[in-house]
Amino acid sequence: MALVQLDTPPQRKPPWLRVKLPAGETFFALKRLVREHRLHTVCEEAMCPNIGECWNQRSATFMLLGDTCTRSCGFCAVKTGRPGAITSRSLSGSQRLWPRLACVMLSLPQ
Repeated sequence: MALVQLDTPPQRKPPWLRVKLPAGETFFALKRLVREHRLHTVCEEAMCPNIGECWNQRSATFMLLGDTCTRSCGFCAVKTGRPGAITSRSLSGSQRLWPRLACVMLSLPQ
């Protein structure tokens, strides 16, 4: 018995499993802020499909040691290696510009 039936067409995903494209004024304002201050978020680096939902609620997880993580989790898309320069100065400056941001700062051990 075959595990995959090749003679049947693939089925469409159910509506609850589909993720809408990120949009909205709040999402794009946060995206501009992240780019302007050269910040790195787990949301972007891990290619999270829920980024639009979180960022529209003004919630983001920032990586203090740049775009690189010291861990090598098999399920994660974040680049692995030795981290670069600490971006906490950029992060503190951006926090003043975005007063209602729910900010989580992530720093993993080297």
